Amino acid sequence: MTPRPPAFVALGARRYRVAHVPLEGVTDLAITGGRIVVLRRRIPELVELAFDGTILAERDLPDFVCGHGMRALGGAAAGVLAATDMDGHKIALLGPDLHTREQLHCDARPGLGRPFNHPCDCAEGPDGRLYVADGYGNSAVHVFAPDRTHLASFGQPGHGAGDFSTPHSLLFDGQGRLCVADRENNRVQRFDAEGRYLDEIGGLHKPMALALMPDGTLLVTDQTPRLSGYDAAGRLTGRCRTFSTYGHGLAVCEDGTVVIAEMAPDRVTFLRPVAG
Repeated sequence: MTPRPPAFVALGARRYRVAHVPLEGVTDLAITGGRIVVLRRRIPELVELAFDGTILAERDLPDFVCGHGMRALGGAAAGVLAATDMDGHKIALLGPDLHTREQLHCDARPGLGRPFNHPCDCAEGPDGRLYVADGYGNSAVHVFAPDRTHLASFGQPGHGAGDFSTPHSLLFDGQGRLCVADRENNRVQRFDAEGRYLDEIGGLHKPMALALMPDGTLLVTDQTPRLSGYDAAGRLTGRCRTFSTYGHGLAVCEDGTVVIAEMAPDRVTFLRPVAG
């Protein structure tokens, strides 16, 4: 078979070389403890990758039903991960050894308007509070204190400012704003830490995943499929396509490498910066 030339993409002024690692069942990933941890919707649920894409280890999450989202808490060096079990209606907090330390759950009693009902993702706020996008059964974001006490919830089904239709991913940007990928409303909404609506970024088709570049650029995957970059004012600064049907998870390495958990076909895609 004749070797194919490498693929390249551009995102604004940045140029990247594309590489893929096939991995069945991939749903999200996070960077922590000097490696990439991939969450899958199959056994074993966790796969550890080196930054060159080599598989280092695999681990089970025996009490998981269906993984969905993965976030590093306390910074990549802290080694703590929050893994979202969509159909188990819970969040598992994993230590550096990837064993479950703590869970936030609903005692197997999911319900409308309260935690949890098929949650999607979570993010840690600047003050240590945890924010959970409860997107499939609910259209809400739940807020938990650092001691994991439930403090508040905001959002409701709808299409207006502050409403949600499948809040699918969320994170805090460099300005302390909570960004929520409001998938079925085709936008990213931005809130303050108390859940007050600020503004939104439109022009998207079912946004899926969010991540921040080292310079503060907000990256968004959507179902076009494509990857878009936005500055702090919400202006589009660059756009390229992703290579599978869904860019379902997203993370960025310290060197600016963008890592995408892609579905259909399932694989981990690396966008590695190219100098010049």
